[in-house]
Amino acid sequence: MRLHHQPRSRSTRVLWILEELGIPFDLTIMSRDTKQTPEYRALHPLGRAPALEEEGGPVFESGALILHIADQNLDAGLIAPLGSHERALQYQWCFFGMTDSEGALMDIARQLWGSGEADRGIIERAAARFVATAEVVESALGDDDYLVGNSFSVADIVVGSVLGFARTGEITELPAGVVPYVDRLEARPARQRAVAVAVPE
Repeated sequence: MRLHHQPRSRSTRVLWILEELGIPFDLTIMSRDTKQTPEYRALHPLGRAPALEEEGGPVFESGALILHIADQNLDAGLIAPLGSHERALQYQWCFFGMTDSEGALMDIARQLWGSGEADRGIIERAAARFVATAEVVESALGDDDYLVGNSFSVADIVVGSVLGFARTGEITELPAGVVPYVDRLEARPARQRAVAVAVPE
């Protein structure tokens, strides 16, 4: 398989799971501009990262790729058995992270990174939504290190990468209650290897 990866984008979470698994894969590192070529748009019609090429054809969307790759490597234990309650919880947290948490962060980012004057009202409301989602994660963790069955899984890759984006992207302050969780995930060697990949000069 070949991952088309843009550093400092959602594709980092896909590179993270591949690094965790330690399986063979090819990596194409892209800049923002190279995503707009006709060749790449044949893989992802909107010209976004990531895209994965495999034997059956291309697949895009980071969440879908994480679940798909975990399914291809069931023995690694990053996703629970099909139909189990634990797998349902992993789905729950993956979608929660990508919709509720990341949605709030992107509303803030659009204001901070846009060309016009930032709307402080939008930022404050979105920040409050993000804090609420972080509190849900903190409550679910309790005294555990990880979200589902206290075992590192796809849920932590997605939720951890989204929460970490608040800090690394300088979007908003990361609530103190989830800082130890995010620190723990960002300290994983596979995560550090994924983040270290940069666009060649």
